[in-house]
Amino acid sequence: MAEHDPTDVIEPTPFTRAEASRRGRGFNIRPIPATLGVIFILLALATAFMFSARAVRFDVSPTPASLRVSEGFPSYRLGERFLMLPGKYQIKATLPGYKILEKTVHVGSDADQDYNFKMEKLPGILRITSEPDVHPTVFIDQKKVGTAPLKLDAIEAGVHDIRLASARYLSYDTEIDIKGKRIEQTVAAKLSPAWANVTITSLPTDAVVLVDGEDSGKTPDSVQILQGSREIQLQKAGYKTFQTSIDVVAGKDQTVPKVSLVRADGKVNVTTAPAGANVTIGGRYRGQSPIAVTLAPGNSYEVLLSKVGYNAVKEKIDVAPDQDIELHEKLSPITGTLTLKVEPSGGKLFVDGKPVGEPSQRLVLTARNHDIKIVKDGFAPYTKTITPQPGFAQQLMITLQTPEEAAVAAIPEQVTTHAGETLKLIIPGDMTMGAPRREPGRRSNEIQKQVKMTRPYYLGVKEITNLEFNKFDPGHNSGIAGRALLTEDDRPVVNVSWSDAAQYCNWLSSQDGLPAAYIKKNNEWVPVSPMNTGYRLPTEAEWVWAARYAGGPHPTRFPWGDAMPPTDVAANYADESARNMVPYIIEGYNDHYRGPAPVGSFAPNQLGIYDLAGNVSEWINDFYSVDEPKGVLTDPMGPDSGNYHVIRGSNYTDGRFSELRWTYRDYGKDPRPVLGFRIARYVK
Repeated sequence: MAEHDPTDVIEPTPFTRAEASRRGRGFNIRPIPATLGVIFILLALATAFMFSARAVRFDVSPTPASLRVSEGFPSYRLGERFLMLPGKYQIKATLPGYKILEKTVHVGSDADQDYNFKMEKLPGILRITSEPDVHPTVFIDQKKVGTAPLKLDAIEAGVHDIRLASARYLSYDTEIDIKGKRIEQTVAAKLSPAWANVTITSLPTDAVVLVDGEDSGKTPDSVQILQGSREIQLQKAGYKTFQTSIDVVAGKDQTVPKVSLVRADGKVNVTTAPAGANVTIGGRYRGQSPIAVTLAPGNSYEVLLSKVGYNAVKEKIDVAPDQDIELHEKLSPITGTLTLKVEPSGGKLFVDGKPVGEPSQRLVLTARNHDIKIVKDGFAPYTKTITPQPGFAQQLMITLQTPEEAAVAAIPEQVTTHAGETLKLIIPGDMTMGAPRREPGRRSNEIQKQVKMTRPYYLGVKEITNLEFNKFDPGHNSGIAGRALLTEDDRPVVNVSWSDAAQYCNWLSSQDGLPAAYIKKNNEWVPVSPMNTGYRLPTEAEWVWAARYAGGPHPTRFPWGDAMPPTDVAANYADESARNMVPYIIEGYNDHYRGPAPVGSFAPNQLGIYDLAGNVSEWINDFYSVDEPKGVLTDPMGPDSGNYHVIRGSNYTDGRFSELRWTYRDYGKDPRPVLGFRIARYVK
């Protein structure tokens, strides 16, 4: 203990009033009034809640073990209902074996509100097994889920289709009602075989059995074969393959009748040098070398090999069962000599596509067809197929042509239409159309014109017949003229208008894949411009050239000469037989046809064209005009428009001097019993 210092002095401390004591007198909380106030506030809030809350009922199926409001404003459960203020809430329901139900609800302003919910079962557990245990593929509701044995730990409650499939067993199908709630259930499938036992025997035995191409054993044997239509083959060396089809029903055993195998054919493989020889074996043509031929065994065969240009070869072969024979022969050629002389010289010569040097030379070739081709700059290629003759020397003189000359030479001399009409090639030139003013019998429309023709054309050899026109218009009837029947098939078609003839030409062009030469404009048929290569009526210039200038540059007045009457019977005019049918006849002339004659009944002119004079007059492509041209006309097609068309040529009713002349012109647009037509077209 410290000792007291006698010098220490004890000082007094001044007194100060405490502040807390002074404040305490201003506010003093009393417990009873405070408690009553809190109770009043709570009662007020409860009253407000009771007046503002809505009665909400949650109907959950099945009835949950617990149901509570997990989020939202405070709520109060009163029996089956909850008192809840309007707003958003989260409810949660639980029940063993079912998924937890959590839902968001929006409480509205209605006094009573009901909400219905359904709880979902938890998945069930499913085990699937099979007997026998062949690991079949498992399908649930047609979806592959694995192979048995199989355990599915989570399969939704409800009815499901179950299918087990295995290659050699029948499909197993069932359905199961999964209870869910983690309850385990089992499907135990008993599989039935999808095969049957098929007994197969053969003579001889030990043949390999193939089922749909797969090795399945040897005869005799009982083979398990899957159900369905199956191809069975038996194979054994030295024998032909036996093949049959059987229908197999699962579980229904069967026996195939014993098979007697047939000895296998032999085979001969024939090759030759050169290839392509004709192969005849045992007197029967088998094809061309190289070739493989099967032959019945145990026989001898004569093999004949032949090829154009080569000596034939004969061989004899003996064929054993299942034997392969290789036969190769080198053929010796049969040759001939060909000497070529080509003008002008130079260029290249090709034989069968192979270059062999200068064109002018001596060739030794096999006695068969060979393709010769000569090529020289500035000249058209020359091609020809020749066949040399053994022991006979051949010579060939060739003059090469320019491309222009070759193009003309390559034009076919004649063409044939789809309907069978023949047209001949006409190469035109320069000429004078019409007649001089002082010529006796001249008409005012026979105006002289200088014409230059440059375009080759084809002209119908004969006039169109009833038979040919009726292919286009089966209902056409040429009719009768007096006592002359005009409808026979081989007579020229008549009583057709110009537009009928134009439409026939368009139809014929469509048959032959050519463009139409006429189009319809303002409800009238008119020629196209420029003219194409379709079938059409001949222009007046083409008709005049083929008729009057067929014999050369100095035309005659009449088809037979320059004076009346005709010296020979050369065409069908108004003759003695038509005396009572027409007003004018040619006295003493008799062509023996009262009406029109069959087309081509009289001799053709120098160009090979029939009936340009006599028989029937002919429609012309040109519109009719009497205008006098200025200068030379080049390939004239006539006016662009008009009311009528030109008609040329005399007919079987003409006997007057004027009408029988070459230059006589007529016109019209309507049908006549003496008026027909022929066809023409440009080459290109």
